[in-house]
Amino acid sequence: MKLKKLAAILVSAAICPMFSACGGNSETIAENTENSAETTAETTAETLSPEEQIHNDMVKRSFVSFGNTYRLENKLSKAAGGETVTVAYLGGSITEGIGAPDKESCYAKLSFNALSEMNGGNFEYLNAGLSGTPSILGNLRVQKDVLDYSPDIVFLEFAVNDGMENIYKESYESLVRTILKQDNEPAVILLFTVTKTGHTCQEQMSQIGERYQLPMISVPNAIQPEIEAGRMTWADYSDDDAHPNTEGHKLVAEFIENYFTQLMMRDTVDTSYEMPVLPKFGNDYESAFLAEADYDNSNENIRIQDTGSFPVTARRVADFEKGAWLYSGEGQQPLKMTVKGNALFFVCKRNNSSSMGKFDVYVDGERITTIDTNQPDGWGEPYAFQAVKWQTVHEMNVEIVPTADSAGKTIEIFGIAASQVEEITF
Repeated sequence: MKLKKLAAILVSAAICPMFSACGGNSETIAENTENSAETTAETTAETLSPEEQIHNDMVKRSFVSFGNTYRLENKLSKAAGGETVTVAYLGGSITEGIGAPDKESCYAKLSFNALSEMNGGNFEYLNAGLSGTPSILGNLRVQKDVLDYSPDIVFLEFAVNDGMENIYKESYESLVRTILKQDNEPAVILLFTVTKTGHTCQEQMSQIGERYQLPMISVPNAIQPEIEAGRMTWADYSDDDAHPNTEGHKLVAEFIENYFTQLMMRDTVDTSYEMPVLPKFGNDYESAFLAEADYDNSNENIRIQDTGSFPVTARRVADFEKGAWLYSGEGQQPLKMTVKGNALFFVCKRNNSSSMGKFDVYVDGERITTIDTNQPDGWGEPYAFQAVKWQTVHEMNVEIVPTADSAGKTIEIFGIAASQVEEITF
């Protein structure tokens, strides 16, 4: 069945937060607000068709947590006062808008339009969605694609692109911390999505959301009970295994709009926010620095000394448009650099192709890893390969050398990144 969008009053009625089915807990709301919501919902329910009631229940379940709203309410007050508020969306292909008929119909733009209309219109839109990318790469590109624009509100969507391993948990938490530490004190909102097979990193991400008291919105909480009960099919939400279709994007936008409707009706006001000092899983990659191919050695943490067999060449992949350190299949002269950091990444184009080459990474003369850009699940996207990770910051002399069997093949490096966390506590 196709699900109808409710009238605004039905969304307004959905002001009772539900507990997350995947580990995220909703905070307690003032009792009088909750009782009022239940009374309103019961009264409204009498006028709903069964299909509308299903939709209404989904919208209510999508709410996970208000979080601490001090920063968010400050930004909304800024808009109400006539100042411009920048709303950024950082995520994978769902955020980019895959599955929607056009960029104006993706959940990000639809929810932005609703938020702008609800709060006076003084808003600017920034979509930093990038297909096929997890929070590992999101954390490395957040500065250039989001923070350089001084956003006021940042939505994060990586639940289907991340995995369960520690590197994903630590990258996602590092991303959250990096944004929260910005001088303009942006608000961060977590959006959890899900695949047809049920994959979502909501459980681990919601633990991070709880640690930092962040607003959280859940697609799986909303749609999975209906699919399991047979009242809705996956095809009502998506035409493939992961991406919302036209109606799915509308639905996700409605979940976000519902959060802000509830916020407007909330009695409780948060008067301050203090970011936790200790991370939940780890802050290993916090405030990472990314050098692209036009890099001028202006940051002491990464200094390119010799490009060797990797001359800078005009190349692009996705939003990496500044060229690449390109190995075109000839020579084995190393790309040399000094790096100061506790972790080192190379952002390379990867593909499922025998034409893609490999390179060895040497640190202080010792080979520490080999990076193969021919990956079975690659499809020509930028991918962040971790080369090394230390418990403290190291001064590293780094050389990367094409492997002997990469002769005649191609290696494209679009970014070199390092984080400088002085001491890992987890």
